[in-house]
Amino acid sequence: MKRVLITGGPTNEYIDEVMKITNMSTGSLTLSLADRAIKKGDEVTIIVTHSVLKSALFADYGFRDGVPGLKVVPIETTEDMYEALKAEAESGTHYDTVIHASAVGDYKPQFSFRMEDMARELAQVIFAADCLDEQGLEELILDTMTDPVCKVNDDSKISSYEPHLTVKLTLTTKLISNLRKWFPDALLIGCKLLENVPREHLIDVAHKLCLKNDMDYIMANDLAELRNGQLIRYLVNREGYTGIALNGEGSPALLDYAADNWF
Repeated sequence: MKRVLITGGPTNEYIDEVMKITNMSTGSLTLSLADRAIKKGDEVTIIVTHSVLKSALFADYGFRDGVPGLKVVPIETTEDMYEALKAEAESGTHYDTVIHASAVGDYKPQFSFRMEDMARELAQVIFAADCLDEQGLEELILDTMTDPVCKVNDDSKISSYEPHLTVKLTLTTKLISNLRKWFPDALLIGCKLLENVPREHLIDVAHKLCLKNDMDYIMANDLAELRNGQLIRYLVNREGYTGIALNGEGSPALLDYAADNWF
């Protein structure tokens, strides 16, 4: 028996109490991997968003009624997932395999503003500036836009009648960069999704991601192929492309490969 930790689904980044930025991930890969590992007799922890837990697929697997050997950790935001992963690492539980399959959002809202308020604030700052050259003026404008006075209060729901509401985004925490530190002895598998790129480029990006974050494997796929019903994931390790296109012709099915090699 092994202990397996799998992340899944999208992350949700809130603009205010109601609006959020998310993505189209359903968590289906995570749920199918968890189901296969449980059927093999492994103990499985999944860290997934509430939308996955409420999905029909989650119920179809029977997870909604509780399954022996399955631990569910619900999260919403990238920060939630960060804290959940860290907590599992610090819990004393030894995980043999960690599969980071979640479609973590690259960006989160930092603050919102009305464009007319920003225009007014920039005008005041520019008129007050004294003898700045072009570069100095650009820096002043950027500094103002990066941390303006005119931020909208997003502690509650923002009005539905703002024709020029603008959201300034910032980068989310990169979770994959912490996995080896948190789970030093585990087999680490990550994912990389690009869209409509040459296969060589997809594999090269996945290989660099694998090396940069000290992962054992990266499953790389192309959104354009997914849209065409091709659920192929190219398996990359630290040496490069393994030659295995999971779910592809002449290669094993992803779940079979995972059961034989990761669970």
